[in-house]
Amino acid sequence: MEANDNDFSDSPRSQQLDGEDRLSMLTDDILLSILGRVSSLIATRTSVLSTRWRHLPWLLPELSINVEDFLSAPRADPIEENDMEQAMASLTKATRSLLNKQQRESTISSLHLNLYLINTFLCEVGPLIGDAIDSGLLKDLDLSVLDETDALARTEEDMLQRAQEIDSFFSAYPSVLHCLTKLFLKNVGFDKLDMHHVLFDCCKQLQHLSLFHCDTGSYSLFKIDAPDSKLCVLEIEKCRFVRIDLVCLPKLEKFLCETWVSEYAPVTFGFVPSLGDLELSCGSNCDQREFKLSELLYGVTSIHTLTLDFQGENVALVAT
Repeated sequence: MEANDNDFSDSPRSQQLDGEDRLSMLTDDILLSILGRVSSLIATRTSVLSTRWRHLPWLLPELSINVEDFLSAPRADPIEENDMEQAMASLTKATRSLLNKQQRESTISSLHLNLYLINTFLCEVGPLIGDAIDSGLLKDLDLSVLDETDALARTEEDMLQRAQEIDSFFSAYPSVLHCLTKLFLKNVGFDKLDMHHVLFDCCKQLQHLSLFHCDTGSYSLFKIDAPDSKLCVLEIEKCRFVRIDLVCLPKLEKFLCETWVSEYAPVTFGFVPSLGDLELSCGSNCDQREFKLSELLYGVTSIHTLTLDFQGENVALVAT
């Protein structure tokens, strides 16, 4: 039986090869634009499919390494400690590879790094990040310290321990602090540490700060007086501050406060000349007292976007 020359050309395998050939004809900048839209894990896995793509992950100007991408599927609920450790082991390996100076052909403008607070692996990741910063390979760092434990399940001792481990990490690798432009922390209690010093004196490049269920002691005052800070965005969610006093944050453009514990207004504003976007969201409880929005915003003149969400509760609008 004589073979048909078109049999192979019309096969799925042929179509796949044809597609690969077309992709291979694209220039590096177009291919990098495609890979830049996915996580670094997917970009790396994709690159091994073709020799044409193989070098591209080390040309990406921005990297995103998320420990959650390394969790086995389907995920357990709750995620087990062993799974988190395995994910951190994979993250460490990926970080070591992508920050390899011998393979890198260009600097990294930004690294988005989401990790778990597991000391065994932080001792490996820390030097990798620190060396990349010190050598000029990495410019900006976006760091999220995740926690799969529900906030209500964390004890005071747990939160204090997490704060101590984070402080030890920053102390061991000070370059990380100096390079931070964005930071997310969850379930951290800074009772015994100077939170203001760490976040505003040491993190001189910090532009975006998100705190979820954090405090400086249960029902404590958190005062921010940082005239030299570059902070543009501050997000406070389910934190146990009796009040946040924004004494001086000249570059602050957006402030979000969600679910506070204070019976009074959750925040006071001092010198915040750039503040244009304010969001307050909280369901009332029997201990909360009314406060006047006009008094809260007194002296704040640049707001253009105001979002209020009291989660179905009645809001009293009083004419003055």
